[in-house]
Amino acid sequence: MASVRPTLEDFSNSINKYIGFIPMCFVSWFVWSMIDDPFMADLLFAFGFWFIIPLVVWAIVVFLQSFWTKGLLWKIYMIWGCAIILLLGAFFISPTKFGTICNPDIMAEHYNKNKSELQELINYTNQSLDKGAQMQLEFEHGEISIFHVLGKNDSLRSNNWDVHSKDRIGSLMNVVGLNDEELKNIRRKLKKLGCISVETATTHSDFVDIGFRRVDMGMYSYRIYSRPMNAEEKKEYDEDPMFIPYTDRVVFEYGGGAVGPQTFGEEIKEEFMKKHPVK
Repeated sequence: MASVRPTLEDFSNSINKYIGFIPMCFVSWFVWSMIDDPFMADLLFAFGFWFIIPLVVWAIVVFLQSFWTKGLLWKIYMIWGCAIILLLGAFFISPTKFGTICNPDIMAEHYNKNKSELQELINYTNQSLDKGAQMQLEFEHGEISIFHVLGKNDSLRSNNWDVHSKDRIGSLMNVVGLNDEELKNIRRKLKKLGCISVETATTHSDFVDIGFRRVDMGMYSYRIYSRPMNAEEKKEYDEDPMFIPYTDRVVFEYGGGAVGPQTFGEEIKEEFMKKHPVK
């Protein structure tokens, strides 16, 4: 029995069933790529991922059907399937994160090349803040994406995302004792180091967290102590797959987002620590 080839009308009906997914996919990708708040970006991606699954299946079917059709219709099928696949690729590979990779080996190499500058950043930040103040400051595309502050006499931290207003930035700087020049210098030092954030507490912590890179939905950071870690701290880091002790004063950290890996993983951690045992 001869097979029935799809007609142009069949193709049109197939497109009409799923055409609504196309603008949704494009808009979701655009909004996701522009969102600076990591939580909201993760949330949008998680919901968008499940909406896009039917479109993925449909694009594959359309692409395969193109091989059974000849003439002009064959070309239409082929072009349409390729276009959808490329659009989906754009959704899952945000232009703000394209080409960004990281792992413990990259972190180790970067730390070894910049250990003095990292310590200089820590010292400068601690000296700039009021004694007893706490700050988490992160930049994305040159703008402040996170500015959490706790004043020296405060009991509750003020959490702030996507801070663009000069008045609001000035108000938050006053809480922790920063001035304009100090904020610019911290931004400049982070950029020169290829890092994106600094989190420090000047009264009750013996370490500072330096954000190295965000990859997709995860964050790679350095936790740098002002003293050698004690046995209890080292044991906690050894047992937690989120952390990899590198020296007696430096710990690598990876925290995942709403989807994807949440830690370095036991296998990666074990392999790295075999190559770089803490002395």
